[in-house]
Amino acid sequence: MSAPEEEQDEHAPLWPPLLLTLGVLVLAIEARHQKLALTALATFVLLPTVWRVLKRRWVRGDVIRGLGMGFIASHVPLLLGACTTLNRPECRIHVCMDGVLAGAPYVPWAGVLGTLLYWAWTRSPGAGHHSP
Repeated sequence: MSAPEEEQDEHAPLWPPLLLTLGVLVLAIEARHQKLALTALATFVLLPTVWRVLKRRWVRGDVIRGLGMGFIASHVPLLLGACTTLNRPECRIHVCMDGVLAGAPYVPWAGVLGTLLYWAWTRSPGAGHHSP
């Protein structure tokens, strides 16, 4: 096999499981079965993510960059919580902490999701160059 074909196979999507999961998701939504729909949606997102994390070619610095992306992503729930208080006039000048604290339970999950998404869906900076 040539190098471009090998690279293409490494990043090829998992069509059969993704289409099966999408079918289950559509049927669950039509049947109004909320737990099955949420499970199918989570599987639809996590299946290619876990596959790419396990199959990717790791290079130096990937772990640090992924953890940095997780740190950045962990602040998103706090920012969204603060933005939800902007419609109240007293919170426009001073940040109301109730909105920020409402997003606090989601901080670890957003960090893990940001790290996984970075590792799964981005190419390494040196992916085009093969180092000895």
